[in-house]
Amino acid sequence: MALLEVEGVDVRFGGLQALGGVTVGVDQGHVTGLIGPNGAGKTTLFNVITGLQPIAAGRVVMDGDDITHAKPHKRARIGMSRTFQRLETFGTLSVRDNVLVAAEMRRGWSREKFDPDAVTDDVIGRIGLDGVAAERVDTLPTGTARLVEVARALAAKPRLLLLDEPSAGLNEGETNELGALLRSLASDGLAVLLVEHDMGFVMGTCSRIHVLDFGRIIAVGTPAEVQADTAVRAAYLGTDVAETPEELVDEDAKADVEQLAEVVAAEVGAATEVVDVGDAPLLELRGVDAGYGAIDVLFGVDLALTPGHVHALLGPNGAGKSTTLKVACAQIPATSGEVRFLGEPVGRRGPDALARGGLCLVPEGRGIFPNLTVAENLRMATYAGASLKDVLERAFTRFPRLGERRKQLAGTLSGGEQQMLSMARAMSTDPKVLLLDELSMGLAPLVVESLYEVVRAIAAEGLAILVVEQFAHEVLGVANSASIMLHGKVELTGPPAEVGAALASAYLGGSLEA
Repeated sequence: MALLEVEGVDVRFGGLQALGGVTVGVDQGHVTGLIGPNGAGKTTLFNVITGLQPIAAGRVVMDGDDITHAKPHKRARIGMSRTFQRLETFGTLSVRDNVLVAAEMRRGWSREKFDPDAVTDDVIGRIGLDGVAAERVDTLPTGTARLVEVARALAAKPRLLLLDEPSAGLNEGETNELGALLRSLASDGLAVLLVEHDMGFVMGTCSRIHVLDFGRIIAVGTPAEVQADTAVRAAYLGTDVAETPEELVDEDAKADVEQLAEVVAAEVGAATEVVDVGDAPLLELRGVDAGYGAIDVLFGVDLALTPGHVHALLGPNGAGKSTTLKVACAQIPATSGEVRFLGEPVGRRGPDALARGGLCLVPEGRGIFPNLTVAENLRMATYAGASLKDVLERAFTRFPRLGERRKQLAGTLSGGEQQMLSMARAMSTDPKVLLLDELSMGLAPLVVESLYEVVRAIAAEGLAILVVEQFAHEVLGVANSASIMLHGKVELTGPPAEVGAALASAYLGGSLEA
């Protein structure tokens, strides 16, 4: 029997079912992986296991005991330790003191007779943090701070270790060392459940992998079995609309598709003649390096966007795609290299200046204000200089459904309507370059395909469009060119068909096949 058993768990947030009938087992002496696309429910499941998230149905069993209703601290005391997707360390304490806190707490509630200092020193040595043991954690690179969090979890002497994206911020060498450490810990009898976006790390570390998609387990098996599974490939790469499960095509999705079809027809009908917009790049990234503090994320990125073209930037979670967009629109600076917009170096121009000049970003998660009406959301676009009348007219002409819902709170719109609102707000400023981050998030494939038809129609007006997307199938159907990004580097650029052929190994193996 598995040390941890999650059986038939349901979690709902209002009308949204985040987890549906999820069953997962974690065996003692093994590293078990939990993977899935953005929004699949991985962190929600972690919160269920540790008692931070109530469930609507199902149960959680630890070593044969039902702990479904046990408080988080009770679960910790029976042998659970975890790390978090967002760092949760004591920044003003040293590395050693962060780890010592856990060892002291373990001795306090367990009444065991052991030396917390000795346990702390042993864990620090095993993780390889001896050289920074006296340093304050808030002065360390993010990757090193993540190792501190792992060390602190181990100092509590767990039987089950839950790790939420522990390799984020680690370089390749540190990632390999962490994988070796986890395998060593498992060989000593520890059970490890690992949520991770680095597929190379997952496939090389885990003996068994569970795959979540839309809150449901779609595959369980060895790394080789998971990589070959057609449902897993569809979850990561996208799928044909004809293969979309009927339960994912609800009435809202059907209505969104009908509206988007009208938008595409209107866009095509409005194009009276083909205008020669030239082929000089509107936006260029030349040898760009960038990161966050001491963490380097992008390495020598080269991209060029020309008028009337859609370029797809693809890659697995954590590859650096969204960071590339942030550099392109000056939300974060490049540490080296150059960004050029309309032929001129961006220099110290900020995001607001670039937006006024015609560089617009539709962010991941849509970036709408849910407690404001549709019209109030669109009013936000007037900062770029357009009048409210012009903004509303452009938005409602392109997306008539939004005109019908102008007084409706944006948070009550369907997913497709919210994405329409986000795009309408960006397009109302008459941009020259449009940056789109994960249009597909949270939407049925049927709606996603229709959205990308809108993207194709918009590009025909002469815009340059850069689409960052994890689900590749839909965007490759409208892109003129594409790139694959891995570990912060653009590894392949070419025609959509060529790039599409290389995606499976990139997404599910963490590298391109030779």
